[in-house]
Amino acid sequence: MVFNGHKIQDIDALDEATMNEITVMYADGLVGNRSLLTILGTLTAGVFNYMRPNSSLPYDLKAVIGSAYDYIYGEEKADASQSLLSFMSQAPEFSMDKFKGK
Repeated sequence: MVFNGHKIQDIDALDEATMNEITVMYADGLVGNRSLLTILGTLTAGVFNYMRPNSSLPYDLKAVIGSAYDYIYGEEKADASQSLLSFMSQAPEFSMDKFKGK
């Protein structure tokens, strides 16, 4: 797996975790395609936003490239119950005792 003018010694110097990440990116076709997806997705969103009526919601990159967005940018999913607890804990005189089971 010699690429971009690197020598075998450069490849041998990579640690196992980095090599695994590179292998996965090649297998998934992400190497070289990430920028292509981002640029074409952004261009598509821009064209769609130009043509959409003012009353509709604007398109964003996430809506255009779909599941590839989560793969590339890896947003963390918020736990609904944790989000609710965080919101409720900001209330005046909040007590955790009200949420404990009997």
